Amino acid sequence: MQTRALLSAHRAAARQSGNRDNSWESLLEAVRMEVEYVEFDVHRTRDGELVLHHDGHIRDRFGRRLKIENRTYAALSRLAPFRLVRYREALELLAAHGKHAHIDLKFASPSGHLGMAWEIDAAEIALEVMEKSFILTTMVDESVRALRDWADRRSPSTLVGLSLGGVDLRHHPLKLLRLKLSEFFPGGRIRRCRSNLVVVEQRLADVWLLRWAHRRDLKVLVWTVDNPGRLRRLINDSRVWMVTSNHPSRALLPA
Repeated sequence: MQTRALLSAHRAAARQSGNRDNSWESLLEAVRMEVEYVEFDVHRTRDGELVLHHDGHIRDRFGRRLKIENRTYAALSRLAPFRLVRYREALELLAAHGKHAHIDLKFASPSGHLGMAWEIDAAEIALEVMEKSFILTTMVDESVRALRDWADRRSPSTLVGLSLGGVDLRHHPLKLLRLKLSEFFPGGRIRRCRSNLVVVEQRLADVWLLRWAHRRDLKVLVWTVDNPGRLRRLINDSRVWMVTSNHPSRALLPA
């Protein structure tokens, strides 16, 4: 039986180590930390390369915004003022150090595109490199459903999480209201996409979602918790499967 929640280093715990989010340097530090999982964000370039970055754009040396999905990996590597880490090499580093990967997909295939083939490609690479030592999370219901179907065929124990709590405020007000309500009452969405992991922003976890998920025997991942007291409380909450933090070492401090 799991005695405490697992711990995940958010964006490779770059804030704790003082490095850039999702950077090679932050990954090197994260694999040395006392965490079970290392979380990172994945985007897809125009030529299909999967890379680590949180936002959908990078800024070049002149401060110009470059959309990752509109540029090739070679072009981005030439223009970016930092090294853009490839997805596969990040997975290989984690596997070499015995860490699990928390893969947060920030891209989605065009709706109905070949069974969400882009997400499936990412899952296949993870399975090849990590075997079963990874989870997949996304805010896109269609992606979750496609990945759950994939997992049923290829890796039944893999957890695929629907992320709640990150609604884009640029949505039309009525659409935003519907999305917000669906995050407070996510049962229908979770049933339809077949998510077997609920990924909740910490304020949503406080409302009633922990109790709701626990009654349905659904694993819960809470993000992103940095307050030391709150982090320790959630780590020791039997209803929580995993907590992600920018400062995971705080969970290990004495009360």
